[in-house]
Amino acid sequence: MGQVAGFARHRNPMPEPRIIAGIPMDLSLTRKGGLSVRAQLARQLQMKILAGELAPGQRLPSVRALARRLKLHANTVSAAFQDLRREGLVEQRPGSGVYVRRSGRKGLAEADALDEIIREALWAAFERGHSGAEIRDAVVRWLRASPPDRVVAVDYMLDVAQLIAHEAARGLGIKAEAASLQEVEREPGRLAGALTLVLPQYAEQVRLAARGSAVETVRLEPCDEAREALRTLPAGSVVLAVAHAAAVLPYAGVLARGLRGDELLVESRLLSQVPAWKRLAPAADLVLADALSAPIVRRARPRRLVEVALLLPPAIARLQDVLGVVVPRPE
Repeated sequence: MGQVAGFARHRNPMPEPRIIAGIPMDLSLTRKGGLSVRAQLARQLQMKILAGELAPGQRLPSVRALARRLKLHANTVSAAFQDLRREGLVEQRPGSGVYVRRSGRKGLAEADALDEIIREALWAAFERGHSGAEIRDAVVRWLRASPPDRVVAVDYMLDVAQLIAHEAARGLGIKAEAASLQEVEREPGRLAGALTLVLPQYAEQVRLAARGSAVETVRLEPCDEAREALRTLPAGSVVLAVAHAAAVLPYAGVLARGLRGDELLVESRLLSQVPAWKRLAPAADLVLADALSAPIVRRARPRRLVEVALLLPPAIARLQDVLGVVVPRPE
């Protein structure tokens, strides 16, 4: 098929200024390139919008007018406009036409398709002052990276980090380490190449301490088995809670009161307080112990022991998905 009007007539064309429906538009289209005519049209209109040549709120030429001037099928022009709408650059006003959106691009939070999310993320980096070369280098670095080779649990309290690391290693089948927030601030390189797990309240501190690290927030929630055990105990029963970390020790009391009010007597002891919990364990109607404490407490032969998992199966499943994402080493 020969060239069409509106297409370049020479091998290296210089776009000619054109007036289409009262709007200056220098559009250069060719059938010889790898891109379809629809994609070429959408790309060139996109660049004009981003460059400010088509101002926010400005009405684009109608599909018929643009198709007639460029000697294209109206469906081709309509499809290009649809591409611009999907990218959040234009909006259709019923009975009036297609206009450049006043709010500009969709933005990362509104992006839907994977390609759109990636494009918006790269554009956000450009708008924040990073050069094209810097963005390309960063993309190459990410593409050359590999999935995390280990997990590092970070918390203000090292014993909490140890508990998270233990459950993560068991649930994910991957090497896991524990570090305090203070250790990470002193040695941020410790998180290089790892997936970092942290409670929501410390996530920002970890991200600031080790910029570029892969940080995933987790929440600690008692498992359903512990809830059911507390719910079915007879009123007046004695519950012993044993925990590796002091910060999680109150969980059992809070959970028991939330489920049963004052019907149950709850005693809480740290795992390190061996004589205290050893004396109480055989007499308690129920012993709740975290994943680090349970194997040790079980040796005291309690009547009934429930190991309380704090990283629930949905959290483990989500982390398994996250482990498939590449993680570059922070610069």
